Amino acid sequence: MMRRRSQVTSKRGDKGETTTLGGDDVSKAHPVIECCGCVDELRAYLALVRQQTLAQRPDDFGSAEFLLWLLHCCFAIGSQCSDPRNAHPEYRKADIAKAHLRKLEAFQQKIEDEVDLPKLFVVSASNELAARVDIATTIARRLERAIVRVKEIEPTFDCPTMLAFVNRLSDTLYMLARRFDDGKLHTVDYTLL
Repeated sequence: MMRRRSQVTSKRGDKGETTTLGGDDVSKAHPVIECCGCVDELRAYLALVRQQTLAQRPDDFGSAEFLLWLLHCCFAIGSQCSDPRNAHPEYRKADIAKAHLRKLEAFQQKIEDEVDLPKLFVVSASNELAARVDIATTIARRLERAIVRVKEIEPTFDCPTMLAFVNRLSDTLYMLARRFDDGKLHTVDYTLL
């Protein structure tokens, strides 16, 4: 019986190396690969949040639809980060553009119009879904730092709109978590220290 070739395993990474979308052979610990790994982690976690949103808040179709849109945005972010010198733009289907940033900001503004934040820091989400969105927020913040590291090693990396998008994304996700708190915000209480 002839063995079918793997659809995912190339064995190229067996020695700790891989190839970027830009065509560079690099270590799997290279900042570009670390950055792409952050994008993968964010996408996977947003998919979990979306599934939990659909299950627990079936009437909140707007949030679920927004999360689905973000999942698609992750592919644009990942491909842009994997080719910081823009060596192969033909491999990318889309880049994060100002229209994406405007859509993100509009969603955040909608939430801000609905949710009043307390004057104190929120110390904990009030339910599992809000807590999961808080985790997605921290992953988005780590992704932002990873993009900045790639920019530092590759100064020609032209990504101001994408960087602004990821910066706003963490703010938007934070506000989504507060929406999912449903008004039950747990703020920091320094008397407990």
